[in-house]
Amino acid sequence: MIVRFIVTLGVALSLTATAPQTARADAGEILGGAVVGGVIGYAIGRDQQKKKQARTTTRTTRTYRQGIPSTTQGAQTQTALNYFGYNAGRVDGQVGRGTRTAIERYQASMGYPVSGYDFQPYQYDFLQQAYYWATSGGQAATQLSGQPLLMEYRRQVQTGSSLAAAPQAPAQAIPVIKPQAAEPETNTAETTTASLPSLFSGGTGGPSLANRCSGVMLQTSTNGGYTTLSNMSDPDFALSEQFCLARSYAMARGEDLMQDIQGLTPDQVAAQCDSYGEMLAPQVDALSISSKTEAETQIRKLALDSGLSPEDLAATSKVCLAMGYRQDNMDAAVGSALMLVAMGEPAYGELVGHHLREGFGVQERRDLAMQWYDSSLSALDAGSQAVFLPSQTDRPQLLRAAMIQAQ
Repeated sequence: MIVRFIVTLGVALSLTATAPQTARADAGEILGGAVVGGVIGYAIGRDQQKKKQARTTTRTTRTYRQGIPSTTQGAQTQTALNYFGYNAGRVDGQVGRGTRTAIERYQASMGYPVSGYDFQPYQYDFLQQAYYWATSGGQAATQLSGQPLLMEYRRQVQTGSSLAAAPQAPAQAIPVIKPQAAEPETNTAETTTASLPSLFSGGTGGPSLANRCSGVMLQTSTNGGYTTLSNMSDPDFALSEQFCLARSYAMARGEDLMQDIQGLTPDQVAAQCDSYGEMLAPQVDALSISSKTEAETQIRKLALDSGLSPEDLAATSKVCLAMGYRQDNMDAAVGSALMLVAMGEPAYGELVGHHLREGFGVQERRDLAMQWYDSSLSALDAGSQAVFLPSQTDRPQLLRAAMIQAQ
């Protein structure tokens, strides 16, 4: 049962009279906490830091020039650029002159248009995919480093070579916080001794979506940018581009949420999400033989039986969606997207449609994919919040046109 893997743990946050705690509605910021995999609380530390900063601000009368904002994507970019020898400087998430100069060096070496102030998403995505590959076994397999290692990754993507798989790494022991009605301890060992899937192995034994998206991003680079409504000539490729874009956006969002998880290493989060994926695997397997209505009914029953709040399930799913994509674990990724739809976020149905159309993690069923696409786009038309590239206002029109032409 799902409750064996997910347990809600209340998080007691101290309140002060001068700076009252404000409840935040976003998934990574729920006061009650959310749980990844069922045994660890999801504690929030950012509120306390922000309160401290707010108190400091009220005690000073001096005016400071606002600095460059620090972002998770900025830090990831700096980390990858430094790894491949482009020297972005200190990893602080602040994309200043040094980082932009490093971006320009990366763009020049890849043959992209050179402008550190115009770092296109496909350029960022390819850099991150190369970094994940290199740090999860590619560097050890090739014995290369720096820019030659990045060029080797590009060569393997271009030639369709089998990318070096990451070695299997045992998960670290996970501290267990038992609920009031604790399950027998024999079940705990099964969860805590799971091994992490390798980055490019395909978590369910199927083809690698990470490899696929690396190839798509490389073709996007060759094409000079993303497909638009005005230049679309290959609707299938346009849908694949949007699939990989949505995947990258989900990964970035989930990694932001993971910054709020206290007391867990990324490997421990990954192990918990691996268990979450195993739990949702039957629902994922049934996607290829069930209508959208049937699939949602089954996942809602599972959620209801758990006794957990929709907020906790949604928070867990957003973290495990990102981790599933990062580790190429399709049960975790597809199952999390399915759970998010069931929890009232229909825009995530687009991901289920993409998986059914291309056959990643599920059997290919383009007819069923259209049900998920239609429902997701109809929800956006009706005012549902866009969760992928919300600033790209014409994206729903592009998806709908590509859907129609690809049938």
